[in-house]
Amino acid sequence: MPLYLNHDADLGWLIAMPFGEVSDEALADEIDVGDAFRYVARQGDGGIVGFVVRPFASLDPEAAEAGRLWREPLFDAPQLGLRNVSAGEICLAAKPFLGGRSTVNRGFFDKALAARTKEEAAGWWLLCLQAGDAMAHYGLGYTLLDLGRTREAYRHLRSYTEIAPLNPWAWCYRGRAAEGIGDADDARTSYRRAIALEREGGETTDAAMLLAAMD
Repeated sequence: MPLYLNHDADLGWLIAMPFGEVSDEALADEIDVGDAFRYVARQGDGGIVGFVVRPFASLDPEAAEAGRLWREPLFDAPQLGLRNVSAGEICLAAKPFLGGRSTVNRGFFDKALAARTKEEAAGWWLLCLQAGDAMAHYGLGYTLLDLGRTREAYRHLRSYTEIAPLNPWAWCYRGRAAEGIGDADDARTSYRRAIALEREGGETTDAAMLLAAMD
């Protein structure tokens, strides 16, 4: 399974997930292996699809306690030129490859968050997405929505809710975009999903108010 390496040196994590997927909201399970390392399991079948390391800088893949990382499951890491290797081999090769620096997508991500205008932010989110970071669908989506580019926003927000289905704000923004392009059914479904996630302990959104306004 090919993995996309996403490293933030400031936050200290390395995320290795299949291209086009994210490691946060979409997870059904995490399998801890020591204090710093955990495998990520796909929702439904429970199959391991990637892993997260935090803090990555202090991880020693060759230490005795990291022995579990050198067994199956096996992955491909195209950025490192590796195929059918363990997480331990990927972490070991990633150390000199990254050199303690964030991957380029994270630079674009940080620029987008710090942008002074929505137009500037949209440009950085686009670069982040072009660099392969699927997390940028979310930031680009709500930024385009604020800019009135609703149809473009809907495409990105729909994609993000598919890969991160437990984020109530993503569903709320998708509902707003769907309503904006005239898809009332999807808007109602999205708002209701956001409300359900809130009741399960998620962040409070504007979904209830927006759904009431529609009805």
